Amino acid sequence: MNMNITISLSQSTYNHIERWAKLRQQDIDTVISEYLNDAMPLLDNLTIPPAEPDPAVEQERAAYLRMYPDLQKTHAGQYVAICNGELVDFDSDEAALFARIDDLYPDKFVWMTRIEDVPEKEIVLRSPRFTPEIP
Repeated sequence: MNMNITISLSQSTYNHIERWAKLRQQDIDTVISEYLNDAMPLLDNLTIPPAEPDPAVEQERAAYLRMYPDLQKTHAGQYVAICNGELVDFDSDEAALFARIDDLYPDKFVWMTRIEDVPEKEIVLRSPRFTPEIP
């Protein structure tokens, strides 16, 4: 089944595709379709490598985990900001804390989190899987 779509191309890209199609003695639709099929990976074989750990994030996370028992006693239910391994600010209003931290540390990673009953919550993400329709 073919689908009709509209895409915007620069004039130079269109001219390039048109020349390529003429050299191959094919229409432009066929050339573009074949190129995309060849260039795109098969989803069955697609693997995305894990992200490299960010040392700044890992440093602030470690500091937070180290400080958590004391933070839980003194700042339970509040949002805290940790930078360079130290508590730099806290607030019960997440937006207010974020605004101050963004002003004070615009180009630096700052660990910001709410102090809960446990230091880190487990987050489970469901990943949908698509299967081709079988006629």
